[in-house]
Amino acid sequence: MQSSSEYSDPIPVRTLANLVQQHLVTGSPSKSSPPSQSRSSGSPVGSPVAEEIPVPYHLPGVAITHDVYTHANSLIMAHSLQRSKSTSDLKVKAGKVLHDSDNEDEIAFENLDKPGGFRRFHVQQQQQQQQTERDTNEPSAFSELFRPNSVASSDSFTNTDYSAILRTDSLAPTATVGSWTKPKATRHFLEYLAYTSVLDRFAGENLSDSEEEDTGETRDEEQQVEGEGAPLLRHRRPYRRKPSEDIATERAKHKTGTIKTMLLLFKAFIGSGILFLPKAFSNGGLGFSIVVIWLMGFISLYCFLLLLDCKNYIAGSYGDIGGALYGTWMRYMVLFSVAISQLGFVCGGTIFIAENMGEAIYALSHGTLEVSTTTLLIIIALLLMPLVLIRNIAKLSPTALFSDVLIVAGLVTLLLFDIVHILFQAPEGSHPPTTGPNIIWWINPVQYPVFVGTAVYAFEGIGLIIPIRDSMEEPAKFPWVLTVVMAMVATSLCLVGSLGYVAFGSDVKTVALLNLPPGALTLSVQIGYAVAIHLSNALVLFPTIRIVEQAIFGDRTGKHNIKVKWQKNVLRFIIVVIVGLIAWGGASDLDKFVSLIGSVCCCPLSLIFPAMFHLRLPKTMGFQRLVDTGLIIFGVGVMLFTLWNTSKQWAASG
Repeated sequence: MQSSSEYSDPIPVRTLANLVQQHLVTGSPSKSSPPSQSRSSGSPVGSPVAEEIPVPYHLPGVAITHDVYTHANSLIMAHSLQRSKSTSDLKVKAGKVLHDSDNEDEIAFENLDKPGGFRRFHVQQQQQQQQTERDTNEPSAFSELFRPNSVASSDSFTNTDYSAILRTDSLAPTATVGSWTKPKATRHFLEYLAYTSVLDRFAGENLSDSEEEDTGETRDEEQQVEGEGAPLLRHRRPYRRKPSEDIATERAKHKTGTIKTMLLLFKAFIGSGILFLPKAFSNGGLGFSIVVIWLMGFISLYCFLLLLDCKNYIAGSYGDIGGALYGTWMRYMVLFSVAISQLGFVCGGTIFIAENMGEAIYALSHGTLEVSTTTLLIIIALLLMPLVLIRNIAKLSPTALFSDVLIVAGLVTLLLFDIVHILFQAPEGSHPPTTGPNIIWWINPVQYPVFVGTAVYAFEGIGLIIPIRDSMEEPAKFPWVLTVVMAMVATSLCLVGSLGYVAFGSDVKTVALLNLPPGALTLSVQIGYAVAIHLSNALVLFPTIRIVEQAIFGDRTGKHNIKVKWQKNVLRFIIVVIVGLIAWGGASDLDKFVSLIGSVCCCPLSLIFPAMFHLRLPKTMGFQRLVDTGLIIFGVGVMLFTLWNTSKQWAASG
């Protein structure tokens, strides 16, 4: 008998039932009890409802899927009888199920009645028998005669174990580049199905577009149009797949090390928002702004760590975590928040581009040509439309790399100029170092609420926390990596904001690059940064487009349907038009517009949802529950406070 070590780690009943139910037809949502009714105070996270799922006899293929529903129901009922059992022996880390217990005695025949269990057991038995025959150098006539096509062949068995092909990286055995080992076999179909249920994408969501995805698991050549001279019958080219070892090795090569993870995180938090900070510091006052930046950085970091703690217990994406804890409505809330936050970032970036390009055109024409903001926004929207038609996000990576270089160059130039302006450029009658006029050194009692929303906006990278964490070679190191990066981000934000405000005082522009003096270098930086943000906007808008498309079109694809494809194209154009209209409405007062985006779009994702999810975990007790509740109240308070005050000031100024 083959040892249990050759199999993947056993999946507990609770987790197996949860993951399998994602693939079953359960009828209308109203038929199932809400999560709050199905979970006692001490029940495990994501406990399945103790109600059998009816077998959909009216659907095609029920003769095949009947066993899957039957055994899924048996898992649900088995778990309902074990709810009093402590969950301390179970953890789900990065989607891989781990047991604290070391039960090595496995009952060999316990999975024979499960779907696919008998076949897997039979293949394993034949493989073991064949291995014994090879060891004794006495192969049987049967195995020798039918060896090329036999399922007992060790060569064919290596390629027959498809469990590793569709298994996601987060569920695969922990491995580093150069030390990967062959994935272990699954015991039955339900276990295999559970291993294919976790996808790591933006915010953990599967936002890939199937219309443009071609993998190496297709035929080597596309089918060509045949001429009249082609033979009616020809030798068929074999359908060749990459061995599972090669595929898993390629996946392991895409794992990121600690340094690369730090760079990815830093880029996720540093975008166009950092250039709004000098003006934001004038709204808040220098001392108040520095304190709030570090305070919001600390609170945001703590909320990010709470989200990662939830990820340790519930496999899946940001939305999956919310759905498991609160129901489908929370998953939709998370997706909606992701969509509008990304849309808000693109709107802010579009206004930034318009203001920079307007100044650049005015300077290049020596003050003879002044293009209106409306005209520039129309041009920017038209230039963005071709980019949003790109359906494969990987094709946007070269533009992202180019934009990163331009952004870093622009920030370095801006910081150097601020330092030179403070230390060496003093007005007549004064000696360096000098500061700008009318600096508020502590707090601006009138406009400080505007800064709070901008501070939340500045920490804009929560959507990438889960996918970057899942891409690490060693996810256990991610919390301290995130802590270091957040300290670097807070330091960078304070440097850009404080130096820009101290250098120019009340004369500081809304966009920091507009403070640079006229000249070729300034024009180069302004145009380069505008191009960088424009190229990044297509990538930033991608999740919003995919979420809206999935909500409207579902699984319908335009790959072989030109009507659906153009319907999706028109939808993408409409989203770009909406971006332009929102940007046009917010262009008159950019700093307040950015504050509104931070309060409405970023507060739920960064401050409210992580604490809500962590509060629902059964392990959250005592003082930790008070902390989570306090964070929820704080997040809602910040959102409403900044929304009300910023809207009131915007209305008064307009």
